[in-house]
Amino acid sequence: MTVKAKRSILITTVFYGLYGVYSRMIGLSFGAFSQSWARNTIIMAITGSFLFLTHKWRPIQKQDLKWFLIWPLSGVGVMILLFIAFNHLPVATGYFLFYSTMIASGFLSGKIFFGERMNVVKMVAILLSFSGLILIYSLDVSAEQIPYVLMALISGFLLGLWNTLSKKMSDRYPNFQLVFIDGFVSFIFGVVGAICFKESIPGLSQVESWFWVFIFAVTSILATSLLIYGYKHLEAQIGSIIAPVEVVFATLFGFLFFKEVLPPTTLFGGLLIALAAILPNAVLLRTNH
Repeated sequence: MTVKAKRSILITTVFYGLYGVYSRMIGLSFGAFSQSWARNTIIMAITGSFLFLTHKWRPIQKQDLKWFLIWPLSGVGVMILLFIAFNHLPVATGYFLFYSTMIASGFLSGKIFFGERMNVVKMVAILLSFSGLILIYSLDVSAEQIPYVLMALISGFLLGLWNTLSKKMSDRYPNFQLVFIDGFVSFIFGVVGAICFKESIPGLSQVESWFWVFIFAVTSILATSLLIYGYKHLEAQIGSIIAPVEVVFATLFGFLFFKEVLPPTTLFGGLLIALAAILPNAVLLRTNH
């Protein structure tokens, strides 16, 4: 079960590595809030239909209501802030900033909500991750980009919290029910934000933009479901060590789609992050043998 859980999170990192590409492909034809409610409308339609046809929906227990409120609220700002950041920062740079706070938030949340303990392997792994991320700060960031850097950092912190809190409910409710509820809350905030900022959406004639929103939505369903499954069967801190492997895929996709070439220090930082994710698994395999 643990192997499957780790594999689920690794597959999720591939999907998440594409999010920056999707944001760029959608571009500014959608506003940050309008793309959110449009994408989450598709997510709710797909997961809601599945839950209705299979009768999988389970009544929410009273003791879980607070988690069903806190969990999706922590995730509301992630995609909106990251969507804006991706359109003003290089994809790989945005991911590096994003994961610097995601790792810290994941470890902190695991300690606070589940009493998870640090050990030598975790300490070495997190040191490797942060060493890799520190190398990224050697990149020049213009004054105009600072607000978008902050958005990426805040988004990462919120994601670390969102990842961890899914463990509070994932053993009692179907994954698609959690995805639906998360999508519903994000949809509400997206609509409110779009109205407040008077965002419009492109007409259906703009097929390409809507195509990428649809692909983004389907990928989000798969990624979220796999991530919930993975964190359900792993410590939040271990999951937080594996998740930054997305940076490696984001860097690869940034190069393949946008020809973004990073300096050697940034590439070395990505290597350290990948090593951090491998370390706990290598130690576990050695212990088992």
